[in-house]
Amino acid sequence: MEVASLIVSPLLQVMYDKLASYLNGVETPKVQKKNIQKLQDKLLTIQAVIEDAEEKQLKDKTVRIWLSKLADVAYDADDLLDEISTRALLRQTLRKRVPSESSSWKWKDPVKDQLRRIRSSVGKETRRQVRITSFTLQSILTEFEMRRKLTDITERLEDIAREMSTFSFKQVVVYKRSDTSEKRETGPSVDASQILGRTEDRKKIVDMLLSSGADTWVIPIVGIGGIGKTTLAQVVYNDPNLEGHFDKKIWVSLYDNFSTKKLLTEILECLAERRCESSHMGVLQSQLRDLLYGKRYLLVMDDVWSDDQEEWDKVRNLLRCGAEGSKIIVTTRSEKVASLMGNSTTSHVLKALTKDDCWTLFKHQAFAYGEEGNFRNLLPIGLRIVDKCQGVPLAAKVLGGLLRFRRMEDEWLRVQESALWNLDAGQNRILSVLRLSFNHLPSHLKRCFAYCALFPRKYHLNKEKLIQQWIAGGLVQTAGDDPTMLELIGNEYFNDLVEISFFQPVSISDAVEFQIPSLIYDLAKYVAGNEFLAIANSDTAGVSDDHAKTRYALVDSNYWSSLMPKALYKAHKLRSLNLLASGDVSMEALRSLIRCFRHLKILNLSGSGLKKMHRSIGDLICLRYLDLSNTLLETLPETIGHLCNLRTLDLSGCTDLLELPGEIVNLVNLIHLNIKDCARLASLPFIVSADFFWLDRKRIQTLPRFIASNYNLRLLHRFDLRGELKITHLENAFPYFEDPPLLHSQLHTLELFWGGGDEGKLNRTMSREARHAEAYSEPLMTELQPSPSIRRLSINGYPGRRLPPWMNPDAISNLTVLKLINCRNVETLSMLGQLPILKCLNVQGMGNVVKIDNEFTGGGMKPFPSLSELTLGDIPELRTWENTGSAEAFPCLKRLSIIKCPLLKTIPWFPTIQHLILKDCDPLLLRSAADLRTLLTLVIESFLELAFIPKVLVENCLLLVSLTVVSCPKLRTLPINLGRVTALKSLKIAWCEMLDSLPHGLADLISLENLEIIECPTLITLPEKSLERLSSLRSLSIENCNGFTSFPEGMQHATALERLTVMYCSNLVSLPDGLHNLLVLKSLTIISCPELASLPEGVQHMKMLQNLEIRICPKLTTLPEVKNLISLRSLAISDCQNVKSLPEGIEQLSELQHLSVQDCPELENRCKREDKTLQPAPQVHRIGKLTSINHNIWSWRFPIVSDCSYRRCQDHSFDRRDSDSGGQWGSTSLCDLELGPIL
Repeated sequence: MEVASLIVSPLLQVMYDKLASYLNGVETPKVQKKNIQKLQDKLLTIQAVIEDAEEKQLKDKTVRIWLSKLADVAYDADDLLDEISTRALLRQTLRKRVPSESSSWKWKDPVKDQLRRIRSSVGKETRRQVRITSFTLQSILTEFEMRRKLTDITERLEDIAREMSTFSFKQVVVYKRSDTSEKRETGPSVDASQILGRTEDRKKIVDMLLSSGADTWVIPIVGIGGIGKTTLAQVVYNDPNLEGHFDKKIWVSLYDNFSTKKLLTEILECLAERRCESSHMGVLQSQLRDLLYGKRYLLVMDDVWSDDQEEWDKVRNLLRCGAEGSKIIVTTRSEKVASLMGNSTTSHVLKALTKDDCWTLFKHQAFAYGEEGNFRNLLPIGLRIVDKCQGVPLAAKVLGGLLRFRRMEDEWLRVQESALWNLDAGQNRILSVLRLSFNHLPSHLKRCFAYCALFPRKYHLNKEKLIQQWIAGGLVQTAGDDPTMLELIGNEYFNDLVEISFFQPVSISDAVEFQIPSLIYDLAKYVAGNEFLAIANSDTAGVSDDHAKTRYALVDSNYWSSLMPKALYKAHKLRSLNLLASGDVSMEALRSLIRCFRHLKILNLSGSGLKKMHRSIGDLICLRYLDLSNTLLETLPETIGHLCNLRTLDLSGCTDLLELPGEIVNLVNLIHLNIKDCARLASLPFIVSADFFWLDRKRIQTLPRFIASNYNLRLLHRFDLRGELKITHLENAFPYFEDPPLLHSQLHTLELFWGGGDEGKLNRTMSREARHAEAYSEPLMTELQPSPSIRRLSINGYPGRRLPPWMNPDAISNLTVLKLINCRNVETLSMLGQLPILKCLNVQGMGNVVKIDNEFTGGGMKPFPSLSELTLGDIPELRTWENTGSAEAFPCLKRLSIIKCPLLKTIPWFPTIQHLILKDCDPLLLRSAADLRTLLTLVIESFLELAFIPKVLVENCLLLVSLTVVSCPKLRTLPINLGRVTALKSLKIAWCEMLDSLPHGLADLISLENLEIIECPTLITLPEKSLERLSSLRSLSIENCNGFTSFPEGMQHATALERLTVMYCSNLVSLPDGLHNLLVLKSLTIISCPELASLPEGVQHMKMLQNLEIRICPKLTTLPEVKNLISLRSLAISDCQNVKSLPEGIEQLSELQHLSVQDCPELENRCKREDKTLQPAPQVHRIGKLTSINHNIWSWRFPIVSDCSYRRCQDHSFDRRDSDSGGQWGSTSLCDLELGPIL
């Protein structure tokens, strides 16, 4: 395909606007002014034909060279004019004095305090005067240089304009949206209901996932890019038929740079929902086993490219630790990858859409619903375009989105007749189609999209941050520098790219994080050109030494030391630098960076180990965007105030940040100051000081945290705040503002804290400060009325007695989430029931609320019409909860939690409630809960006086699928009629010290899948024959039940049992016979059963057993044979002092992956061999040092030993020749051998 094209037209517009600003704002000699006006005329002439030139460069190399010269001039002019205007702005700010700060330190000696302030003030003023003098001298020297550069740029542009006459460029009308298209609906959402033509594909794969055959363990989905592999996998992943079928569901994206370690890390992060800290392969394997062992999982590996057979073999062995029925879906463009991972029978080749489906998809994107009838002349052209898409949904979707706002016939014909259709076939043809859509984008969108090529593949783009970088980089065009308009236009650019499917949300409910689809990312890399450079993992092999034209760069590395390739330091005209790195950042590295890249407009050091910012940061006077979020900074240098162009300063997540310098007031263009989660920041500087009168506060849009003090809240109305705001330390604030400070904001989330944000836990002693807080709290809260646009509101530690009058449906009608925490003096909860779309209400720590009545519901006919989740917690005086008298109350309530309400004895009836949590309440509350017949899950916890659970509760709640009874120390048994709840799937009983029996009805729970009994010391056994009829039981766990002596008869009939765990049962003498009938048992764990002398013979016949763990069983002398355990993958034996030999037949375990033997002295004595040396086979990747080892171990056939660990063993040498059988390490799947201190 042809080389990437240059996009110059947006640069010309920026250059023209800055020339106009230069003429208006800088004193210029008449001759020079006349030359600049001529320059503007030349620019207008070039702009008229630039669209045609950009299109012709595809076929004419000389046009491309001409455009390259033009781009260089435009960039140089932009940098020069930026520096000129910045110096003028600096001159103004230097003349301003920074007001003296009021220190938060409390000095015992006021004289010393005053002297300290005087010294600080004199020092600052001296430094300011020195800087003024230095700046003045420097300006005299640079003024002549700047005029020389401006003359040079003028001459270069005149040469380019003359050269333009040699080309036959035509004037092209710049694309603008039509009036009709502006009024039309937005495009359809990307949920599963909008996916066309994949019903059969979906059904086939879901059937394979539900099947039990081992041949469908791995299911590859194969197809060319853009055919919809990922979309199909997403639809299958969320298919309702799979609900509850898998214990774990995991989604990882791989692409290139595949390795087993990377895959394990991504899987663990997905399962744990947090960053994986370890990089040690053995640790990762162990963590994976712990999380997946015995679990039926679904793993989707999206966008797989690697065809490394050895790596995939390792992956397969590691992933076999799951339960039977686990499945892996692999999406790939490569048939070779599919054959490596699966087989020909399970590979699902995704074919093209039918023409009808492709046409429907195209119409959905190109027209609003039913609109195509108004443009019948376009339909035949659209059909011909769809024909050329050849059934590729991404091509149809992107081209349809491209034409959505174009209604001229010639615009559609230009797409249909483009030469790009004929350039390539197959995979490259799809890229050509996408390139076609790119070529027909407006120029401003082209550059914004190309900018995204900087970020790594699959990178989560934060919408707001990306738009702010676009603006800082000059990629967003608007008349003037109105920050509001820039944000709105940048948002429009972003939404335009979403509409044509160039961006996709990470999740349907998330409108903040976006990804670029894989094939679209290929397009971005392709069109970016040499102005954009991305270096991943310090891979400098492909980085050239010529960076004269590089303007935008991203370096992705794990360590700062290898961050910056030396060649990149030659890119002196760099405008944007994103450094994605961890590790410490040295002052020398920062100084070098700042010295080399003086024209930077964007600098991102987010997530690095930066502890201190070098003071030379103030030299980057063109900087507009500075991201220091999630670093270790404690403070910033005062030179930060020199960045008078800075629009965005992101310090979010800087948990060590103590203060901001007073010079921050000089950031006169600051719009976004993000100090979210800066917990140690105790005060704000003069940016919110009444004395700081020269800041244009209307520019401030982002200030997520505000520290209240005295009367500074009144300044909030001068900001144009948006997004979220958390105001802390309201106990230090005074009311009586000129205007309500938040009423006209555009906030969607507001948090009000009395205190520092620790859930409002104030000192309850009536100190002077506390009395002040209570006295002023009600008028203060009244004047903090938010705007009607507020959606989430949290009030913490409010000391007033009444909720504010604005808490009514007229003032906050858009509220969806409300939290009232630790408002201990509030007496009534009024009018909350009339909030029309409130979905979540959390009320906790309300010490004076005595009753909930009609005042709470608002007295309407349908109170709480949208509420789905309600939490009442720590309301110690609540005695009454009255019925509303309306059958339509709480029509949507699904979840109710009542915690620490000890005096409440009854609750109303809720028609749709499904989940109920009752904790630390009066036992009578359970009788009231019996009326809730729609319950699916019930948790009863911390009922210290509960002696029995009412039978009526079980009698009525027959739909229960989960029952949890925890921390009820006086409870002796469960209701006798428990067996009536035949839908029950999970039963957990824990920390019930007096529970001595379970009802015989336990045997009637035919749907029970999980039974868990923890720390019930007086329970002796389960009811006789209670396990016989539990045909659905999959997991049984008895833990810390010291009185438990035996299992009941009939356990062999629990044929669905997959996991059996017995832990810390000090009186258990034996396990039941008949275990060999448990044909699907996967995991058997026995820990700390000191009276257990033997294991049943049936253990040796459990062919499906995968995990056998026996620890701390001192009376155990022998282990059962294991040769028939053909599925065993993990065997762990420890602290069994009398076990004398390893299980017979262990050498035949062909599936064994993990073997651990520790603290078994008798076993060691038997295995010890004197005067022999053994040496492990070369297949062992990591091995420690061992004192002795069973000589027969070297004759076992363990082929793939990837982790062999011997812990705390003394030096010894080994020779594999020491084997009676002369055997070799043969062919099995052992990947982890751990022989611990068996001395």
